[in-house]
Amino acid sequence: MKNADNLPPEIMNLAKKLVNGTINAEEKEQLEAWYSNHPAKIPTWELKNETKVQLSERLYQSIAFKIELVPSNRSKSLINYFAIAASILLVCGIGIFLWLQTARREPIVKNISAFSNGLITKIHLPDHSIVWLKGNSKLEYPSKFSDSTRNVTLQGEALFEVAKDKTHPFVIKTGNYLARVLGTSFNIKESVENKSFKLTVLTGKVAIVSANRQNSKSAKPIIITHGTEFEVNGHQKSPKLIAAPVAEKVLILDGTEYDMNFENIAFNDVKNRVEKKFNVKINTGKTNYSNCLLSADVTDQSLENTLKVISAVINAQYTINKNQIDLTGGGCN
Repeated sequence: MKNADNLPPEIMNLAKKLVNGTINAEEKEQLEAWYSNHPAKIPTWELKNETKVQLSERLYQSIAFKIELVPSNRSKSLINYFAIAASILLVCGIGIFLWLQTARREPIVKNISAFSNGLITKIHLPDHSIVWLKGNSKLEYPSKFSDSTRNVTLQGEALFEVAKDKTHPFVIKTGNYLARVLGTSFNIKESVENKSFKLTVLTGKVAIVSANRQNSKSAKPIIITHGTEFEVNGHQKSPKLIAAPVAEKVLILDGTEYDMNFENIAFNDVKNRVEKKFNVKINTGKTNYSNCLLSADVTDQSLENTLKVISAVINAQYTINKNQIDLTGGGCN
């Protein structure tokens, strides 16, 4: 606001006295004379570059003096209108405060589409799940999981390493099926052209149900457990469950960073694999871990759990700051 739009300090003080009932006759006459010579003003509601306090003061000034008083009984009218203005300002202030708080607390959720375009594309989801999208595939997911379930849609093939969260099941809509998990790893490969679908569970278990019967009370999900494969193709009348061939697992993991089973692996090699999988940078400072050999299986583990295991093996401590990790202490002789 320009200075011309602001009330003179002495007039503002008189207005406050009027509302508080402490104004004397001379001051009241001065206030009424000033008001009679100033036309009503239309309040500007935009926040502009102001604090909430500055906005509240500006609204008070605009509202308090935009009401046209009748000539008779002027003092009583002034008191009434200033009281109304103060009430309106209080409501506006609360509304503005709640709106600002909500805007800061609830970021806009956008739908994101990821494509692999013939390559293996790694995607880190908002819940820290990792997806390796394969072939010519597409994954749709929200920028923030805000529902009771974590919902994504897959077209094609992908390896999922789902972050564990018992209160928010992870649901994949793919082809004619819905797959539901709490925290596990598995590969899904579906083809609309060939009318085929295959789900291979690497860890944990997955419940799968026909998308067309998901709301039917009689629809019972099929539970696929670790090392088992669920397969359907256009020539079958019903799906089949078989033990997943070893060769199938090798193909599934090829080109991904999923496998984190280390057996006497040099620290620097382990460090590089962890950095690549989780898109982080591990800083070791002046501490020398070059002589350390690690044996540990942290496959299907979160970044936090992976760092806990590695730190325990080399007797180190770690801190995480976004995508920067600092390892200190410990070492190997």
